[in-house]
Amino acid sequence: MAYQALYRKWRPRTFDSVIGQEAITDTLKNAIKRGKVSHAFLFAGPRGTGKTSCAKIFAKALNCTNLQDGEPCNKCANCIAADKGSMPDIMEIDAASNNGVDEIREIRDKVKYAPTEGKYKVYIIDEVHMLSMGAFNALLKTLEEPPEYVVFILATTELQKVPATIISRTQRYNFKRISKSDLEKRMKYILEQENIKYEDKALAVIAQVADGGMRDALSILDQLLSYEKESVNYNDALQITGFAARENIEQILLALLNQDAGSALKLAQKELDQGASSKNILDELIDLATKSLMLIKTGDETKDTFLSADFITKIKHIPTATYYRLITLANKALNDLRYTNQQQIPLEVFLVEASSPQAEKTDKAVASTVAKAPVQGNADMSAELAALKKQIVDLTQKVAQLAKQPVAQNQVFHLDTALPKTPSKPLVKTEQQPVKQTKKRIKKSAAINRKEVYHVLENATRADLTTVKNVWPDLQSVLAVSEKALLDVLEPVAASPDQVVMKCKYTLWFENATNSDFLDKLTDLIEKFAKRSYRIVLVPDEDWLAVRKEFVQSHKDELLAKKKQQIEVKEEAETKDDLQVINKAKELFGDTVTIKD
Repeated sequence: MAYQALYRKWRPRTFDSVIGQEAITDTLKNAIKRGKVSHAFLFAGPRGTGKTSCAKIFAKALNCTNLQDGEPCNKCANCIAADKGSMPDIMEIDAASNNGVDEIREIRDKVKYAPTEGKYKVYIIDEVHMLSMGAFNALLKTLEEPPEYVVFILATTELQKVPATIISRTQRYNFKRISKSDLEKRMKYILEQENIKYEDKALAVIAQVADGGMRDALSILDQLLSYEKESVNYNDALQITGFAARENIEQILLALLNQDAGSALKLAQKELDQGASSKNILDELIDLATKSLMLIKTGDETKDTFLSADFITKIKHIPTATYYRLITLANKALNDLRYTNQQQIPLEVFLVEASSPQAEKTDKAVASTVAKAPVQGNADMSAELAALKKQIVDLTQKVAQLAKQPVAQNQVFHLDTALPKTPSKPLVKTEQQPVKQTKKRIKKSAAINRKEVYHVLENATRADLTTVKNVWPDLQSVLAVSEKALLDVLEPVAASPDQVVMKCKYTLWFENATNSDFLDKLTDLIEKFAKRSYRIVLVPDEDWLAVRKEFVQSHKDELLAKKKQQIEVKEEAETKDDLQVINKAKELFGDTVTIKD
């Protein structure tokens, strides 16, 4: 007989053998016992939590001829046929591959026929969220008022994709993730029945990877048995799943808590060399740090069998704030992994940052200064604060004066060059000189920017602008989230063969957009996707229309001459084409050809 996967071989055949969904299975059994069976059910929840298994057991129980306290007997002809998949009154449909209107119409046409061997005709529609909207609409009326002998069981992993009109016509059951202890208990039972030796730590690793899914757990267990048929051991589980040894994770965590970045990096590199992934190391560190925090808070030292007494002794003196910071940084590193191909870098950055004593020392120093400062020191600090407040008021007044200065209209300038980079001291010390310097910089930057924009507009073509716009979706797909935010406020508005003008939507973001690193990266990516190089010229959105209008007015004669030349070239080409047609006609038909305009 061909080998059968564990999750298929050990699929539950009764409600009592379903793991981790007692509330649902008890409700279904009672409905059968009391004869209060609804016409439609919706089973929703994560993968591998027992939705399809419960649907099959429920369908089998509805047609069982010898019910045992709401459970199918698994011995009558109907139960045996249902287990083999040959029961004609139980139809299982995969909506992922049968999601059209025609398939649902076929069901709608067949429900009017009575069951042939059982009491009910049961339709199990798996992954029902995959049905098209037309198929859902075709199902609505039948689902609301089917014949009394028809029961629909819909199963889905994505409840949010099922229309509310469907959900309202069903009894909904939400399946939850199976706990790690229940997963381990089920795997132990199966291995004992199969006479296979196992290590508890290996099953714990599998349960953690399975993330609440029984099918995932049994699939990994199956893979381990293929790797080593005689037993399930801890080291093999680490190799197969890519997890790091728990004791080594303990050492990494201790190194982080002791602010020993060197040891943490070496230990992490060792685990990476042995096949562990950066994601799994971070996941395990978060899990261990969270459980360590819970142990310190609750004092329950038996909470986690992976934590030795020696380990607990070493972490008891660590402040809880350190754990909060470590968990936050690890979650941030996990998020960063999604946006890079260099998976090791976020892990290493996390290890260095988490073991850095800077934040804690700074906090302690501030607390110590406040606590130990003498009265005279407090008086000095108050005087210093008063002086700082006065300086802030003076600076605010200077900024208000600058804001009232008249600025020529239609000026376009880069914020990063128009204003001083640092809080300039001359603004505080002098009255007129800083204003003059600032206005000179503004005028110089505006002139340079206008000249660059004019140069692009003089040579602009529609084809170049279309080329740049066409690569915009490609840029969105490769930039990081923070860079996409900048890209969203930029819009190409004109392009020449070697330059492109981009207007910036928000003036407040204009300075960030002109960051040289980002512009260099954007230029390189545009060259990569467009197959040609374009230098970027930025202009604020609020100034773009004025600059364009000014350009048109100042270059009106040139633009008209250019347009006239284009028309003449086009007409000349059309005339040339007409002459070719006439000559060809004369060649074919001779002088009998008459030419008419």
